[in-house]
Amino acid sequence: MTPNYSLEEPREVILKRIKWLMLLRLMLATFSLGTAVLIQITKGKPYLDTYLVSLYAIIGMVYALNLLYAFLLNRVKRVRTFAYIQIFMDVLLITGLINATGGIRSVFSLFYYLSIISASIILYRKGGIIIATVSSILYGLIVGLEYYGIFQPLYEIPDDAIYGITSLLFRVVMNVTAFYFIAMLSSFLSEQASKSDEALKIKEIDYHKLEILYRNIIESINSGLLTVDEENKITSFNRAAEDITGHNFSDVYGVNIDRVLPDLQEIGQSPGSGKKYDTMNPRFEISFKRKDGRILHLGFSKAVLKDVGGDSKGEIYVFQDLTKLKEMEEHVKLVDKLAAIGRFATGMAHEIRNPLASMSGSVQVLKDSLKLDSDNQRLMNIVLRETTRLDQLLSDFILFARPDDRRKESVELNNILDDTIQLFSYNPQYGDINVIKNLHGKIMIEADPQQIKQVFWNLFINAAQSMDHKGALVVNTEIVHQDSLSKGVKSRLDTNSNEFWSHIIVSDTGRGIPEKYTDKIFDPFFTTKDRGIGLGLAIVYRIIESYRGNISVKSQENKGTSFTIYLPSISKH
Repeated sequence: MTPNYSLEEPREVILKRIKWLMLLRLMLATFSLGTAVLIQITKGKPYLDTYLVSLYAIIGMVYALNLLYAFLLNRVKRVRTFAYIQIFMDVLLITGLINATGGIRSVFSLFYYLSIISASIILYRKGGIIIATVSSILYGLIVGLEYYGIFQPLYEIPDDAIYGITSLLFRVVMNVTAFYFIAMLSSFLSEQASKSDEALKIKEIDYHKLEILYRNIIESINSGLLTVDEENKITSFNRAAEDITGHNFSDVYGVNIDRVLPDLQEIGQSPGSGKKYDTMNPRFEISFKRKDGRILHLGFSKAVLKDVGGDSKGEIYVFQDLTKLKEMEEHVKLVDKLAAIGRFATGMAHEIRNPLASMSGSVQVLKDSLKLDSDNQRLMNIVLRETTRLDQLLSDFILFARPDDRRKESVELNNILDDTIQLFSYNPQYGDINVIKNLHGKIMIEADPQQIKQVFWNLFINAAQSMDHKGALVVNTEIVHQDSLSKGVKSRLDTNSNEFWSHIIVSDTGRGIPEKYTDKIFDPFFTTKDRGIGLGLAIVYRIIESYRGNISVKSQENKGTSFTIYLPSISKH
């Protein structure tokens, strides 16, 4: 069964082939015109010679029709019908050309072949057979009319041969057979070429779809992915890699990987480190500093990038941001450490507090009952002051160890902050500190007001010491809905149990915290100050955690520090 390509061929493809047909027609007409002019010059034919005039007329018609076709080319709707009309007209003009140039002896009968081939290419087998049939009829008509003397060619070619009926029939049969053979062969080749072209297009589409699928997979995964060539230059960088590192692909393409991820070379995991690829240990972790200054902890795995032949063409790196995971691990470690220290501190505090109270009471009795000189009086005051300080330290230990033991009630957070700020501002020690408060709304929380005061007091004292008792202390509060929280914050809070959260930021303009100490500031007994035992921020952390809240810190050396606190709010006010 003959395939129906007309249903599959797009308009643009047929138009493109028609344009080639028009160009071929123009070239043949120009060739024929040149031949006619050459005959006229070499044979000395007059300008009004009937043969030449008819030849020029046919060539002129070809030019005129080609111009008309060019005008209609982009205006016709049925391009296949347009192609049929052009080729039919070509066959008629070829018939006229054959009659004008010697009839059955004309060499231009070969032009029929070109029309048949053109029809087969543009219109496939059906078109080729139709044009071959029309050509056969017209050629047979010329032969018959000439044989019976009904119509004679305009130009007689001398020929000694006398054509009989058998010879003429043989000539017609051979030409007609050739017409159909060429039609079948050219249409077959054209259809095969079309099938191959269609199959190639389908494969190209499949490959293109596959390429898009692979690209979408790479761009959709949450892990960063990059590849480097044999010169250690980055050749691919997916969207997750851009999000994690803060670099755009256009910025890092062709850049050596050691410039983008310098820690790779330090641990001997970059191609340029000189370390041979270790298939047994392809996983490793590095620290990475983003362009915005944030320090990330990245977990990597790598593999050799191979081509189809299995030869190495570079390396593939897949990485993830483990910063939150590491923070959670540190948080768990800190909670465990605090719990262990808390249990120890509770026992020790009770064991020490009882004899300490006895010692303090006894010293106070001695001070009141004895007449002491000034030196002994001063020593007695030192003993009493230090026992008071030791008692306060034990109270801090107990608060640190068991923050949940206090009574909780509904309190207004901003009122507590106002009282604490006022107490802090009235202290002459902190008179040179400018306190800026931005307390928004009425924020109700369930907590022990004394513990919350202790949290803010410790933060204020810490800020004052960081600023050397001069600078700006900024306190901001607001109530936020859980939907407005970032993913990072949500991961640290139990947002399923609370819809609204109080958001507090305490910032100072002090010397800041060195980067190497940021992860340790909430550890008990860790301090960078000459005085103190390092329980202030540890107590803050324990109290906030006991209320299912969260506290985090951001600091830049010589610029200041910000503590951000989230506490569950009872309701929105």
